[in-house]
Amino acid sequence: MTTKILVVEDDEDFSGILRRVIEQDGEMQVLEVINCEEEALKKVRSPSIHEADCVLLDLQLPFRVGDKTVSSLAGIRILEELRHQHGFYGTIIVLTNSKAPADGQRALAAGCDGYLCKRAKISEVPQMLMELKMAIKGEVILVSSPMRHVFIRDDINAKEARMMDLLATGKSWAEIARELGYKTPKAAANVGDRVFDKLLTPQDAQRVAAEGSKKRHKALEIWNSRRLSHAH
Repeated sequence: MTTKILVVEDDEDFSGILRRVIEQDGEMQVLEVINCEEEALKKVRSPSIHEADCVLLDLQLPFRVGDKTVSSLAGIRILEELRHQHGFYGTIIVLTNSKAPADGQRALAAGCDGYLCKRAKISEVPQMLMELKMAIKGEVILVSSPMRHVFIRDDINAKEARMMDLLATGKSWAEIARELGYKTPKAAANVGDRVFDKLLTPQDAQRVAAEGSKKRHKALEIWNSRRLSHAH
């Protein structure tokens, strides 16, 4: 099955390189290249956004075509709409020239899956692009080496996080299956059980077993405490 990719990038030379590299083996297809925030938000707000399996997103973009200035928060605004308003659960990889830790932290909080600084040496570009292709396929979550201290990320992807949010609001497995696209409530519950295992430490798991309580309750307790801490 072909992986379909939306590229949001205002550097025409770089987006051209991305398209050539992505499409050279026939397993991936660039659906569209968008080069400003205004057009990207139109795409995000249209039903066609769900045709994409992956979004490659630049953080710094002009608002509209022809603008001379760029906003360092444009990509964050697009990312937040994708994840939190339009339920996009595909892979989102941020591509940026910024090495600022604050940008990385904002992108992570908004829900990106990987973060790659484009300031690579010429000799490192082929390796960078090869790893990018692996990340698109979901084989690697990519972080540029200058940002690794920022990205100590839990192994919970955006769709799994949404599942936990739905559970926290009291949704049933049937409701979660419908909203997140699982074939049956049982399939959603099976995924949920694996997510609980990710959230529980070995000590938590031992305590749950000793008390005879349910993993779900402890996992939700941990999840809700994290949400409160992030809110502050």
